Amino acid sequence: MESVARQYNLTMLHAAYQAFRRDAARLEAATGPEGAAVANTWSLFTSYWRIQDNAEKRALWTVMYAKDADEQAPDRDLGRVGVVLDALAVRTLRVIPLIDGVDAALEHRDRRLFSRYARELRASLNALLDFKESNVLPLIQETLTPFEWGTFDVEFRRELGFRELGTFLPWLLDGASDSIRRAVLRLMPPPIRLCYRVTWRPRYQRRSRLAASAC
Repeated sequence: MESVARQYNLTMLHAAYQAFRRDAARLEAATGPEGAAVANTWSLFTSYWRIQDNAEKRALWTVMYAKDADEQAPDRDLGRVGVVLDALAVRTLRVIPLIDGVDAALEHRDRRLFSRYARELRASLNALLDFKESNVLPLIQETLTPFEWGTFDVEFRRELGFRELGTFLPWLLDGASDSIRRAVLRLMPPPIRLCYRVTWRPRYQRRSRLAASAC
C-alpha cells in the first residue's frame, strides 16, 4: 500500500476512548451493582459504546478492509491492514461477553459477579483501546481518503442523533483534561459550544450529583 502524507484530526476518537476508560475505571471502583450512579454510568457507557463501535465498523474498518483486499492478488493473504484489523476484531470480541456479564450482574444485583466482570472488562477494554491507538488509528492516515474519513463523522452523527448530543458531549468531556476539552470544543460550531457551556454541561452535572446522592 502506498503511503500518503495525511494528517486527519483524530481528537474525537481519542476523547471517546478516554471516556470509555474513565467509565470502566469508575465501574471497577464501585462497591457493588446497586445505586443510581452505577446504573447511570453503565447506561451511558453501553449506549455510546454501541454507537461508537457501529460507526467505526461501517465507516472505517469495513472500508479499510475492502481497500486492503483490492490491493492484494487473489492468491495472496491479507495485507498489513487486514492483519491488524483481524487482530482488532479478536480483541473487540473479547469485550462482548464481559459487557454481557456486567449486564447480568446488574440485573441480578450480584456483587461478586459485578466485581469480577467489572475488573475484567476494564482490563480487556484498556487492552483493546491501547491496541487501537497504537496500531489501528495510524493506518487511517495512510489508508483512507479525505472523503472516506469524513464519512465517519457523518455515520457517527447519524447513529447518535442530534437530540442525544446534549448528553453525549458533557459525558465525553466529563473529567477530561483542559487540553482535550478545548480541542473537542474547537471542533464544534459556536452554537453547540454555547449550548454545552450554558445548558448541557450544567444539566449533566446536576444529574450526576443526584445519582451519586441516591446511592
